[in-house]
Amino acid sequence: MPYSPAILTGTTNHLQRIFEVDNLPSTNLEALEFKLAHLVQQLLRNDFSRLLHILYRIDVDEQKVKQAMVDADEEIIATRIARLILKREIQKAETRLRYSSR
Repeated sequence: MPYSPAILTGTTNHLQRIFEVDNLPSTNLEALEFKLAHLVQQLLRNDFSRLLHILYRIDVDEQKVKQAMVDADEEIIATRIARLILKREIQKAETRLRYSSR
């Protein structure tokens, strides 16, 4: 599903603050997912507690995270978690945009 530039930019800006990075793509959803998956994979390897804190802060469904972590392949797990994060952040960006225009 294509998202408006405002939604993608809002999502990207919020993710940059949460992950404390400043180089996430804001115009291409696939590129954003790829970069986010790479960040998640680094956290899986090096700072799992920070990843859990981020997931809690973003409010990603715990059961969905557990399902995403069933696979043994770290890259697949990171991609699944990145998709969950993106889905939740896009929902929040849509809500912010909807209510900020009122």
